[in-house]
Amino acid sequence: MTRLTADIIKDVPSKISDLDHELEKRIGMNMRDFACYAMDVPANGIDFNGYDVAIVPVTSGKGIIGGFSSSVAAALKTMGMRSFITSSCDVAGISEAFSSGADIIFMADDERFIALNTRTRSFSDNIWSTAKGYVTALRLAEGGLEGKRVLVIGAGRVGTEAVKILRAEGASVDVTDILPHKAEALGSRYDNVRAIRDVEEAIRNNPLILNASPGMIRGDLIQKGAVISSPGVPYAFDEEGERRAKVIIHDVLSLGVAVMAVASICLSLFGIPADSVIAEKGVTL
Repeated sequence: MTRLTADIIKDVPSKISDLDHELEKRIGMNMRDFACYAMDVPANGIDFNGYDVAIVPVTSGKGIIGGFSSSVAAALKTMGMRSFITSSCDVAGISEAFSSGADIIFMADDERFIALNTRTRSFSDNIWSTAKGYVTALRLAEGGLEGKRVLVIGAGRVGTEAVKILRAEGASVDVTDILPHKAEALGSRYDNVRAIRDVEEAIRNNPLILNASPGMIRGDLIQKGAVISSPGVPYAFDEEGERRAKVIIHDVLSLGVAVMAVASICLSLFGIPADSVIAEKGVTL
């Protein structure tokens, strides 16, 4: 996953209620209901209060990101889950989570961020969950994606999963990346996916955008009335871009966490395969 920084996520716990309000305004749902909708399960079909969730800090790689665990815990509590951060890290933290009876364990290193369901021995992955959430947000904001063309900026892990999910939604996809060969690889692999080398021209020509890139996007490139779903961090848009766009849906962490939480539950309650391995094998959720 893209490595967050303490500065990027420092305000997440205090702004969770603002995110709920913004989602209600932009797509008509709060975060919990949106996550359920993204996974195509009824919001009233999950007893979120019945889940104890542990967040285990992990020190490997570049180490613990300040505020990350508390931000994840805040998002889960907003959904009604009982979340706690283990006092120990790494393997000792996992042992503590199991000993405490955690139903779901969230943990992340520099490469993966997963939610492990201890009841079902299944897991959900942040990369797939983030892509699924932001494609769903784009669909809701636009009123449907079937037969429409969507630009995906960034052909990394989230962008690649977004391309797959958009195809399943019936959209045609333009994909662009600062490294053209990454976009071209996706274009050659999938039908209805077209690699675009000129990033700026691609932005000018597409009113529907999923931005999975960390780069800034100049506001003068954005079409008036554009609908943008943007999991990329940091925030990519200037004031002109905000004026031109009809809507920009963005959050640095919580939306992906919310979809991960619901995805980690889906297998046990609804028989839905909900991890990135299943998604990579082409199963449409």
